[in-house]
Amino acid sequence: MDTARRQRFDGRWRTAALPFLVATAMVAGVSPSAADPPTPLECDVRSQLAEARGDGLKAIAWAVSFATLEPRSSYALSRVASLYECFGDDSAALAWGERALAVDSMNSEAAMLVGRVSCLNGEPARAAAALTPPLRRSGAAPELYALRALAHELDRDYAEALADLKRTGPLLPDFEWIATGILGMALEDGRLGDAYSAFQLAMELRPDDARTLTLGVSLAQRLGNPALERSLRRALRASELP
Repeated sequence: MDTARRQRFDGRWRTAALPFLVATAMVAGVSPSAADPPTPLECDVRSQLAEARGDGLKAIAWAVSFATLEPRSSYALSRVASLYECFGDDSAALAWGERALAVDSMNSEAAMLVGRVSCLNGEPARAAAALTPPLRRSGAAPELYALRALAHELDRDYAEALADLKRTGPLLPDFEWIATGILGMALEDGRLGDAYSAFQLAMELRPDDARTLTLGVSLAQRLGNPALERSLRRALRASELP
C-alpha cells in the first residue's frame, strides 16, 4: 500500500484529546512528582504528552507501562500498537495490534491497524480476517469496509472487493481509487467481467479520471467494443485539455 493509501486509513487518536486527559489526570490527583507508583491514567497521559513532543521512545515506554498495568485493556494494547506504527516499527505494531484484538476482536482501531500493516506485508487475507469482526457491529465505520475492500482487491477477490466498496455509503466517492485499482488488477488477470464492473463504478464516481479512462480504453479493446473505445478516447482527450 502506498503512502497516500496509508494516510487515508490512518485512524489513530490525535493529540486533540490531550487537554481532556491532562485535566482528568489533575482531577484524579496525578502528579509527575508523586511518590506513589504511576497509575494507568498517568502512564497514558505521559505517553500522550511524549507523543505530542515527538519523543517516540518515551511515548512507547509509557504506553507499555500502561498496558502492563492494564493487560486486559484492548485500548491500552492498541495504544502501544498505534505508537509503534506511528514511529515506523510495523512488526511490533502488528504484534501489539493482534494482542489487542485477542482481548477484543471488535476493537476497530486495532483492526484497522492490523489491516493496514497486513496489507503492507502482502498478507491481505490476514487483513480481511482482522477487519471482519468489527464489521458485524451495527453502524460500523465506512473506513473498515474500504480497507477490507482493499484487502480483497490485493487478494484478487474482486467481487467481494466491489461489494465492500459499495458498503462505504456516503464516503464511496472518496474511495474511487480503489475501484480503479480493482479495474487495473482485474484487467491484468484477464477477468474482464470483474474489470467491467469496477469500470462502471469508477466511471460513476469520477468520469473524468484519466487513469480510469485509459484503463477503460484497454478494457473496451479487450471486449471488442469499438463504440465504447471511441467514446472513452474522446473523454480522455477532453480530460487532458487545460
